[in-house]
Amino acid sequence: MEANGDLKIPLLQALPEDATVRTVMFQIGGIKCASCVNSVESAIKELHGVNSIMVSPIDGRAIIKYSPKFITAKKIKEAIEDSGFGVEELQEQEISVCRVRIKGMACTSCSESVEKALQMIDGVKKATVGLALEEAKVYFDPNLADANKIVEAIEDAGFGAELISSANDANKVHLKVEGVDSVEDVNIVMSSLELAAGVNHVEFNLKEHIATVSYEPDITGPRSLIHCIQTASSGTKMYQASLHTTSGKRERDKVDEIRSYRDQFLFSCLFSVPVFLFAMVLPMLPPYGNWLNYKIHHMLTLGLFLRWILSTPVQFIVGKRYY
Repeated sequence: MEANGDLKIPLLQALPEDATVRTVMFQIGGIKCASCVNSVESAIKELHGVNSIMVSPIDGRAIIKYSPKFITAKKIKEAIEDSGFGVEELQEQEISVCRVRIKGMACTSCSESVEKALQMIDGVKKATVGLALEEAKVYFDPNLADANKIVEAIEDAGFGAELISSANDANKVHLKVEGVDSVEDVNIVMSSLELAAGVNHVEFNLKEHIATVSYEPDITGPRSLIHCIQTASSGTKMYQASLHTTSGKRERDKVDEIRSYRDQFLFSCLFSVPVFLFAMVLPMLPPYGNWLNYKIHHMLTLGLFLRWILSTPVQFIVGKRYY
């Protein structure tokens, strides 16, 4: 026990060095003495993924460091409650933001359905869906949710989803590099970027000539990175760089979606037009009317049977996404 009344427990479990450690703070009711602190400690230290805890018997505050790869803040909270203590307050944690491209929205009802599906995710604080932009911006607690859960929820609602950016991508830039023709050129450009102040990580796609750079925004920025690539040029090799956006891919995706709708429409017409003829036109024209009214089994006529066969692909193939 320290002089200020805080009980500090060092490392409880050996976690992988690359595991991300997060901190969560709970206000625990009913803690009055060191024995209560020990009870909370016993409930937490059995959990796989807890790194360290600090519990104060004076104000009932618990500060817990854990690895989200192995456990969530919600499970830690439940473990404390199971030990007989009430968790009166879970203080607001850091909020992460991600943007998701949504495919298949056609009206405001679709966007409302996506919003409802997102708001039902545990940990999501706010979700805004833009029908015109076909995007969703989601604010969530990283202790309870992540980008993968958000994408899965949208897909479960019947729409296509593709992650555009997450909190980890906030300080990441994509640069289109011209003048790179070989592996040697790639090494020169990457070495120049890796040696620049504030650069954390560099990846290069030789096929598309795109460099992806993670950086510290307080130290450097896209303009400095572009200048860094250009200064790597030699007498015989000139490198040029510019910001690369995915707007072209978005346009291609939109064209593909329009083509898909067109193909589904033509496919449905292939079956729907005969249904219209069998139901509305041919019954009025003898001898087709008598032929279509021929009873196959009890009240099932040949016309009804043909309409049922032709309607089934439209209902369950073209209309599959609605189900």
